[in-house]
Amino acid sequence: MHELPRLEDFRSTRQVTGSAELYNPPGLSNFLGCLQAARDVLAVQHVTFAPYSMGEAQLGTLALNDCCLHATGAPIAYVWQPDRIERATEHDGFAVSSVTVMGVNRQTVVCALRITNTAKVRRAAHLRIQTGEGVIHSLGGWKTPYSPRECPAISTTPWEGAPPESSLVRNLFRPIPEGDGILCTSRTSRAAAVQAASPAPDRIERRWLHFDWELGAGETRELHFFAAVGATPEDVLAEAAVWRSAPAAPITAAEADWREEIAAAFTPGNTRYSGHLPILETTNADLRRVYLAAIIGVIGHKRMHPDSRYGRTYVTIFPRYWVTSSFINDWSFTALLLIMLDPACVRRMVELWLERDIHRHFGTEYVSGDSTGNWYSCNDYAMTRLITLYVRVTGDQAWLDQRVGARSVLDHLRSFAAHYRSLDRGSGLADYGDRNSLLEAVGTYEHEVASLNAANVWILRELAALLEIRGAGAEAESFRAEAAALIPRIQQLYVNGGGYWQCRQRDGTLVPCRHAWDFVHVLNFLHEDLPAAQVREMVDFFARELWSPSWMAALSPLDEDAGFSMRLDHQWNGSWPGWVSFAASALLKIGRADLFEKWLPGLARSANQGPYSQAHFVENFAPPIDGGARKGPTEWPYINDWAVICAGNFFETVLLDLFRIDFGYTEFHAQPKLGPIDRTAALVNVPWHGRLHRINAAGVSHL
Repeated sequence: MHELPRLEDFRSTRQVTGSAELYNPPGLSNFLGCLQAARDVLAVQHVTFAPYSMGEAQLGTLALNDCCLHATGAPIAYVWQPDRIERATEHDGFAVSSVTVMGVNRQTVVCALRITNTAKVRRAAHLRIQTGEGVIHSLGGWKTPYSPRECPAISTTPWEGAPPESSLVRNLFRPIPEGDGILCTSRTSRAAAVQAASPAPDRIERRWLHFDWELGAGETRELHFFAAVGATPEDVLAEAAVWRSAPAAPITAAEADWREEIAAAFTPGNTRYSGHLPILETTNADLRRVYLAAIIGVIGHKRMHPDSRYGRTYVTIFPRYWVTSSFINDWSFTALLLIMLDPACVRRMVELWLERDIHRHFGTEYVSGDSTGNWYSCNDYAMTRLITLYVRVTGDQAWLDQRVGARSVLDHLRSFAAHYRSLDRGSGLADYGDRNSLLEAVGTYEHEVASLNAANVWILRELAALLEIRGAGAEAESFRAEAAALIPRIQQLYVNGGGYWQCRQRDGTLVPCRHAWDFVHVLNFLHEDLPAAQVREMVDFFARELWSPSWMAALSPLDEDAGFSMRLDHQWNGSWPGWVSFAASALLKIGRADLFEKWLPGLARSANQGPYSQAHFVENFAPPIDGGARKGPTEWPYINDWAVICAGNFFETVLLDLFRIDFGYTEFHAQPKLGPIDRTAALVNVPWHGRLHRINAAGVSHL
């Protein structure tokens, strides 16, 4: 029996941060919804169980002896674990700590608070807990980055049109009959929320729960703060009654549930997923840390709310932005992990997207089931990757002949391969439009770009490989010839000697853009087509202008567009983790395992804060946290969420580029190059075509 990862293996280090620091507090998921710790020792924010939401409201802001603790500036220590958030601070001779969990299969939150009088005399401890408001049920309010909330909006600009009714009113709120909390009800929808405490407060004044305590020297007291969200007052009050009978029980229940969740993810034939993930056996703690961080980041994005229009799915980011949306691009980055873990879900979601025009949106959201957002230019590549990798791993070639929407799955692949031709404005390359369909936060990355045109070469070659094994040799050869013809056209965008690329504008102007997207796509897809000197130049550029000890910059600070935005996922001050993992893969593909080995300890330290976030800062912009690149905050101008599913791409770096597994359409091979990282490392229970395998330095063995 191979040892399964434990809950504690995913635990963050202790992060101590002041109120003025750039910091993204930890989030939690219970698969029905999510929340985020506030910059407070007790409060939570962004509580959503879509279609129910509390929006931006804070629940549980704590005051001690008439001092709001978040306003003191005192440092707060945070520790994240998949099942909980632990926090601790000190104020005026009191030590205050909390543990926050979400209910198991319930739309509830529990925060356990402990306060200790560290002074040598007996003292008053007057606690006040502020309840939050804003609960709403919304079916159509999930198509913007922000979760809906019933409360007055800060402002409404003329071009936004008439403000929604929910932004003109507040929840009704009143004490509940038990005298231990507040009930909020929506005026514009069928929704309610209850917040209560055990022991009961000594009094309730408007939305504040008051506790008039006295603590002896060294004495500790505890209370539990509870919140539930649902359709009716009766529903949430019933949840409160269950909680009231055992206030601490949700904490042990959350731990037990997450232990089962983690075990299931690595167990063939489990009941929580339609697949499973391989176990990594390694003595290299850094490699293990990166591997597990990739996995837990994806697991936390699973959503299985009964009101989802298409059942179980995986959202792209949480806990603040787009909390019901699945972006096709991010799914493609973590495709291998998702396909192994939950192949049935992947197939269902891909079929959902195939039934729609992928050139008119970036994904879907599960409350309405509708398409979301604008066209993302990477969708042809993303869909091709999801489909072909699914067939490679599962062996389900019959699916290719199934009709989905207007055509068979295989014909959809043909259409994705051909789409770039319709975007050719005369140069032989695709014009992918302005920044809104590309990087958004980089103003000069527009129109004809090396990255996605290199991806077109990969699409054509991948489709050719698939057609070849299906007996369509002549068509396959035609696609290969088309791919080869694209390469010299792409090379026209290269800056000779510079290691970076240019974007061709519609007037023919070539604008240099020193961005990671070109680096990662060109090297991952075309490294065998490039002269060795050009590969060296590109690596030199990466090492000189993008690389940092524990992360990287997405854009060189020397780029002329570096002042366009401070959004660190694609700019000079940090990077989206998809660029980081794909850069690591590129280094391994071109034989620069020495650079990957040098980078690995820093990448592992960047996972000390929990799952990789939507973006981390480079160290010369923001100081590291416990030696790792600091997560970017959700607030403007950075607007990056605490966790992102694309970080599952690090899983592929390990399997495809370190262990060098080839999930062939008809054959399965591996040629690991583990080198000094860990020559004894192995992957156990790797699935391919319905069979399990063990991969180590010696190659493949069947289990």
